Amino acid sequence: MDPLRIVYSIAELLLSLHISLSNLLVLWVYLRTQHIRTVTNTYIFSLALTDFLAGTIGIPLTVYTVLTRAPHSYMPCLAIHSILCVLCTISTFHLLAIAIDKYVSICCKGQLMQQTSRYQRAVVLLTMAWTMGALVAILPLFSVQNSDRMRKNFTGECHFTHVIGYHYLVYVIFFGTIILPTILIIFCYTSIYSRIRDDEQQIKCFLRGRERERRIRSRRKLIRVLLMLVLTYSICWYPLYLLNTVDLFFTQYHSTTAMTLSAVVLSHFSCAINPLIYAYGMPGFKQALRQFFCLTTNDKNYQNSTYVCSAITTNKTRSISVDTRTTIRRNPTRKISAPIIQHRRQSRTAAHSQIPYDR
Repeated sequence: MDPLRIVYSIAELLLSLHISLSNLLVLWVYLRTQHIRTVTNTYIFSLALTDFLAGTIGIPLTVYTVLTRAPHSYMPCLAIHSILCVLCTISTFHLLAIAIDKYVSICCKGQLMQQTSRYQRAVVLLTMAWTMGALVAILPLFSVQNSDRMRKNFTGECHFTHVIGYHYLVYVIFFGTIILPTILIIFCYTSIYSRIRDDEQQIKCFLRGRERERRIRSRRKLIRVLLMLVLTYSICWYPLYLLNTVDLFFTQYHSTTAMTLSAVVLSHFSCAINPLIYAYGMPGFKQALRQFFCLTTNDKNYQNSTYVCSAITTNKTRSISVDTRTTIRRNPTRKISAPIIQHRRQSRTAAHSQIPYDR
């Protein structure tokens, strides 16, 4: 067997394990924790579900076909490769849905889309992401002309490019589900930044120095997050489809197998990075994850701290009682009886009576 395919398979399986566990953790936290089930986190949950399916189903099936070149018939091979295309396309449309929701919430106040509730808008956008992603990715299954040509050229070995043509990969997937969503995402986040900057300029004179600095730091943090989103998305997806574009239009510069497999692994990194950016960066998810990782430890620490606190309290009580008894013993209270007081009064009266009066 080709060593390159073995290295590729190991890398993909390790990545698949990471994608499955990280996104499963996001799903578990969302379902278990009631207070983080917000509208924004609903997008995160749906995105994590898509990436989880890609890690548990799509990538392992692709590795299976690369190692064994099975199934050896055309339609099953096309169906297996279409599964990963469907999930990756749906994941891309989720990123676009998140950007559109943020854009409408911040930049379209008072307009028609803003008047609808965020929950209804989330349901519509997520439904469109799943539906459109599935429809676009399964087009090769219903393309009769392309299917007949590919079926004739099928040799019995299941290769991705033997069942899915470069025209579809470049014109439909690259232009339709990569470049166009990238342009829309950049437009949404640029508009959000411009709106926040304009609002900051309008209320700048009404803010104190500390409040102004706090808002500037918050704005810079938002800019960094938005740049991270666009850059990671582009870095993960563009190399693979740029290679496909070169293979389609410049056949003399055909890419090598190592380059193609490396670009495939890089594209799947997007499913592993999404939880780090979208889920683990959210305050509610971060707090819930900390509780998850420290649940057993916190229980033990709570029991130990309770025992220590009770012991300290007991010792303090004992020390206070001992100190009190010691103080009482060292400084006993002087009790003066009534006869002594009467005797002192009589002595003072006698002394005053012996003093002669001036006449």
